[in-house]
Amino acid sequence: MAKSKITKISTLVGCALLIVMAVFHGSGIFYVTDLIHQSDSEPFVKEVFPILFAHPSIQLLGLAGLGILTFFMKHEIEKVLFFIATMVIIDSFLAFYLGATIPGILLVFSSFTFGLGGIKGTT
Repeated sequence: MAKSKITKISTLVGCALLIVMAVFHGSGIFYVTDLIHQSDSEPFVKEVFPILFAHPSIQLLGLAGLGILTFFMKHEIEKVLFFIATMVIIDSFLAFYLGATIPGILLVFSSFTFGLGGIKGTT
């Protein structure tokens, strides 16, 4: 069955939001790495922190890539979109926990778009 127009648009919007957020988050890696190296943190923290900082950007890009992959799928699209929506809403809870209100709101909206695509499914 063909994917509905709402599913295609909402998936595209959700993927675009995740990619933009990943790029913005990733763009701060050099700034944050310099700050941590100038601090009096333990050497282990200085070594591990850049990798931990890059991880959310990589995860968001991976989830966006999975969303893009659904454009080429013929079956079980709804399950994949619900999985992405679930993972993104968990990320939004973590963002709110860390005090990142604007990224949290953007992640909730992205999760909503993937969930909407999963609900509308196929025509």
